[in-house]
Amino acid sequence: MKGLLKTIALVGVLASLGACSSYTTIAERDTYAQPKWYAKCAQAGSEGWLWWKKDYVYACGSGQSVYQQAAEEQMYAIAMNNFAKRINGRVNSETTLEFKNDNRETKTFISYIVNDTRVSQHLEEERGTYIYAGDTYTFVKLRMPKEVFDGLVARAGNN
Repeated sequence: MKGLLKTIALVGVLASLGACSSYTTIAERDTYAQPKWYAKCAQAGSEGWLWWKKDYVYACGSGQSVYQQAAEEQMYAIAMNNFAKRINGRVNSETTLEFKNDNRETKTFISYIVNDTRVSQHLEEERGTYIYAGDTYTFVKLRMPKEVFDGLVARAGNN
């Protein structure tokens, strides 16, 4: 009976040690930073070798919150919105210059409208997370096949 209890205890300890090894530590930074791939987020590109290259469209987003899940939701929402803007967005802008007695006054108005937009077949390409000053910062780069993106743009243009 004692041997059975020791075996059960040993299995329990080993299982808990194995569970701990499956966790990832999120880095805590002393300064704000962005991953290099995020700072240079390409709009489009090709991946593969020689004749096996495939064209993709990318969208990046970031999030910041005390709560990690909220930062992740912001990150994905912004990245998806960046796809949607390019698929189905309209910009309305106006700049007015007025001169009175050699004094110039400038007014600029910009409106960006994105209607409900279908965004499909996107995959997470890269992701980065760290903690700075108590907040979680998350970054993501999403990838979509270019032919899917072009089809979504064509479909949005027909509506």
